[in-house]
Amino acid sequence: MIKHKHSLQDDIGYWINRLRMKVHSGFEEKLLSKGISVPQWCILISLYNNDAASIIELAQFIEVDKGSISRMVDKLEAAGLVRRQEGKDRRSGTVCLAKKGAELTPELAKLAELNEKEFFDCLSPSEQLQLKSILKKLLRHAGITSLGGSFFK
Repeated sequence: MIKHKHSLQDDIGYWINRLRMKVHSGFEEKLLSKGISVPQWCILISLYNNDAASIIELAQFIEVDKGSISRMVDKLEAAGLVRRQEGKDRRSGTVCLAKKGAELTPELAKLAELNEKEFFDCLSPSEQLQLKSILKKLLRHAGITSLGGSFFK
C-alpha cells in the first residue's frame, strides 16, 4: 500500500485558522480589559451601527443562534449596556444601547482598530485590499454573500 503524503502544515485552512485564533485572542484580551467578551462586542457594535435591532435581526446579522443572542443580551442588559423594548415576546422586541453602552462602544471600536493595526499593518494598503478581495472570493465560493457592513460592498 502506498502511503499518501500530506501534512497538516500543507493545508491553507490550518494557517487561516492559526491566524484567526491569534487575531481573535489578541482582541479578546483587549476587550476583557473593559469587561466585555467578543460575542458581547459583536452585539454592541451591531446596535451602535444600526445593523440590527431585534434578537432575530442580531442573530441573522452576527450569524449566531437566537438563544445565544438572547442570553448575551440578558448579560448586557444586567450590566446596564443595553435596554430591551419588549414586543409580543422576548425575541420579537427591539434592543438598543443604553447610555453606558453608547459611551463604551466607541472605546471598544478603537480597541478593534488597534487589534487590526497590530496584526495587519505588516501588509501594505494594496496588500490589505488584495487580502480582502481574496477573502471575499473565498467567502462567496463558500456561499456567504453578505454580512452587512462594508465588507461585501
